[in-house]
Amino acid sequence: MIRQFPARILGAGLLLVAMLVGLVIFESRARTAGKEVVLAMEAIDPRNLLTGHYVSLRLTQALPPGQSCPPRTQPFSEGGWLALRADGAHHRFVGAGPTGEAATASGGDVLIRGGVYCSRVAVGEAGQSREAVTLDIGVDRFHAGQDQAEAMEKVLRDRRDPAAAPAFAVVSVGDDGRARLKGVILDGKRTDLDWW
Repeated sequence: MIRQFPARILGAGLLLVAMLVGLVIFESRARTAGKEVVLAMEAIDPRNLLTGHYVSLRLTQALPPGQSCPPRTQPFSEGGWLALRADGAHHRFVGAGPTGEAATASGGDVLIRGGVYCSRVAVGEAGQSREAVTLDIGVDRFHAGQDQAEAMEKVLRDRRDPAAAPAFAVVSVGDDGRARLKGVILDGKRTDLDWW
């Protein structure tokens, strides 16, 4: 019986590796098959010794004049829906609801599972403020190698200048409404996730 332990351990290890590879392939296919959405973001660059170098993403958009925050904000964990509408090369938040049908009434052309939080942000040099929404869609980090993370950090530091190019998160939205991060656009340069 003791002689069978190494074979069983090897078999269990191979099964776990096969499951992990299958998961990566499934997620890559789902990311490729989904509708690509580009969302404005703010970013900070924390580092964690256990999880590596990453850019923390905050999908925040100032609302256009006349559009107000949803009456009820909710976290991603509550399972709400958000409606997005194409606005040039990127998408903007247009409404939220507890169901896909309720969110669709806002006039969006893409539905995504998630939550939303409201705040006020300063716009322009005159110190004016506007309502803004932060989208909580389960996408909050972009992991990168050390050199890539340091280059992104430099671009993000330079973004404090109001004339700097905006930053965007590139997200794939599946038929089930689930968001999967594909990449980021910083300083006009797109960087996609590389699994291999």
